[in-house]
Amino acid sequence: MHAGRAVTCFWLGVTSMSNKITAEYLRRAALHYLNRYNASEDSLRRVLKRKIERRAREAEDDPHQHYELIEPVVCFCRDHKFIDDLRFAQSKVRTGTSKGKSRSKLTLELNSKGVSGEDIQTAFEDEVHDEERAAVLLAKRRRMGPWRTKPLDLRREKELASLVRAGFSFSLARKVVEMSMEEAEELIFAPA
Repeated sequence: MHAGRAVTCFWLGVTSMSNKITAEYLRRAALHYLNRYNASEDSLRRVLKRKIERRAREAEDDPHQHYELIEPVVCFCRDHKFIDDLRFAQSKVRTGTSKGKSRSKLTLELNSKGVSGEDIQTAFEDEVHDEERAAVLLAKRRRMGPWRTKPLDLRREKELASLVRAGFSFSLARKVVEMSMEEAEELIFAPA
C-alpha cells in the first residue's frame, strides 16, 4: 500500500485509505516531517500547504478551502515545542559556522526560512560565530589559502573572489588567502 494515496481493492470496490484533508491528517503529516527535519514555522506552513495542494489535486478539490487548517497545526507544534524558530536559528548558526558560512550568508538563509530578525540576532548572540574562523574553515574545505596546491600568484584572484562571494569582507578574504598554515590551524583548533 502506498502511504498517502487511496488504494482501491478491486474485488471489494472500497478504498483502504481516505483522501480527505483533515486537521488530523495535517497534524500527522507535520509530526512525521518534523521527526525527520528541523524546520521553522514558515517552512512547516509551506510543507503543509504543498500537502494540501497535492491531496486536493488528487481528489479534484479546491485547496483554498483547506488552508485554514494549517495555522492550528502550526500552533499545536509550536505549543508542544516541536518547532521553535529560535532553536532552529541557533542550530543553523552553529552548523553554518562549522561549515564555513559567513554571517551574511547565514542571515540570508534564515530570512528565506521565515525566521524573524529578532530570532536571528538572538541566535548570533547565543551561538559563538567567529567570522574569521568560518572563513578559514571554508578555505580549508575548498583547498584555498594555506591548503592550496598551486602557487598563490596563479590562484589569488579566484580565491579572493570565492571568499567574497561567500559573504566575507575583502579584507578578511585577503587575510585568509595570505595566511600561513600555522595561523590557520591555530584559528581552527583554538578553544571557542
